[in-house]
Amino acid sequence: MPQAPEKGRYVQAMFDTIATHYDRVNDLMTAGAHRQWKRQTVALAAITPGARALDLATGTGDIAFLLADSVGPQGEVVGLDFSEGMLAIARQRNLQGRNITWLQGDMTAIALPDASFDAVTVGYGLRNVTNLDRALAEIHRVLRPNARFVSLDLGKPRFRLIRWGADIYSFRVVPLIGGIVSGNRDAYQYLPESNQSFVDQRELAKRLQALGFTEVQVHDRAMGAMAIVSAKKPRS
Repeated sequence: MPQAPEKGRYVQAMFDTIATHYDRVNDLMTAGAHRQWKRQTVALAAITPGARALDLATGTGDIAFLLADSVGPQGEVVGLDFSEGMLAIARQRNLQGRNITWLQGDMTAIALPDASFDAVTVGYGLRNVTNLDRALAEIHRVLRPNARFVSLDLGKPRFRLIRWGADIYSFRVVPLIGGIVSGNRDAYQYLPESNQSFVDQRELAKRLQALGFTEVQVHDRAMGAMAIVSAKKPRS
């Protein structure tokens, strides 16, 4: 695994390389289930028409599009990603002209004002940052009081047998599928390795609580191999 600051450059270049194949590989790896998990992520954000939402590590825009549908034409969504290659695909996919602003940036230094969003989401992105605590602090900063944060990412099952099966799939099947479709096996070898070095969903919940978030909940999916973590920034 590359370390900071090399990790940031590596992740940016890697996602630029696989951008055109990213959605297809995700569909194959999860048998399409990632789309349902993303819908659940947006539902937990509890966003309302006319609101303003930020989707970090927006990738090709799946969650940003769902947020835009929820906030409606009077609302606004900002999709931020480290990879310009991924953002280029997101812009091309926005055929319906939803009110989304696409920004290239780093979630450990979000160039947006304090308390400016009614919800922040991130899908499969926190494990890629160079400083997790700084990223969480930035998320807390840009959220308005009483607003929600929701993260969807790979998880770590509690039970050893399930964790063993998930590791076999992640380290053997995922690189094979990703390598065949994208031609870049190394990028999909990074996927399980990045999760192995990342905190599990329960530790992420603890870090959110330490920052002052309330109503922190862990929603395991796929027997804990996938996880949605939701939290609320209190009024004061």
